[in-house]
Parts: sequence; C-alpha cells; structure tokens
Amino acid sequence: MLIDADPQGSLSASLGIVEPDELDITLTTIMENIINEEEVDLNMGLLHNEEGVDFIPANIELSALEIGLISAMRREYVLSRYIEKMREYYDYILIDCMPSLAMIKVLFICHGTPVLL
Repeated sequence: MLIDADPQGSLSASLGIVEPDELDITLTTIMENIINEEEVDLNMGLLHNEEGVDFIPANIELSALEIGLISAMRREYVLSRYIEKMREYYDYILIDCMPSLAMIKVLFICHGTPVLL
C-alpha cells in the first residue's frame, strides 16, 4: 500500500489520477476524521491502480491540514492510528513525503513508526 503524503499529489498523479485536487476523499479526509475522533472506514479513499497497487491519494488540501496539526492533540499519532489498522492487510506500507522536514514528516520520524519515507 502506498500513502501519498505530499500536497503536490505527485505519487497520485503518477498512479493515474489526472486531477488530484478534484478528489473528494484523500489522506486529508482520513486524517481529519481521526483528529475529530470519527469512525474511519478502512476502504475510505483507498484507490486501486490498474497495476494492482493500492494507494491513498493526496492533494493541496494536505497543506492546510498540516497547519492544523500544529495544535492537534496527540498529532504524532494521527496517521499512525490509521496505519496500525491497515497493517494486517498489507505486507508493506510506503509513505511518499515531500522533500522537506515539514510537520507531517517530522511526526512520522518523531513517533518512530517503522515506515520508509
């Protein structure tokens, strides 16, 4: 499984999403539900590439969420809570991050979640 954690949506675009900014459900939606303590359907936003790759897309909305994460309670666990639920279904979960030390990437590193960035 691949998770696009880059607001530019480059991974999503490379997997066939022509207009990532027009998607209704992305990584942002999933993370907002977790922050608001709403139930997260594990299939929510999960797309299947024609080559057999499952992925969670991202778009520019992730930039706004990143700013909101600064004040979120237990922000370092937001994405890891989702990943923990998905682990039983996948051998590998790879996260594509933007090339910087932005808040989302720092949270992955600080929490110690075993992921490839």
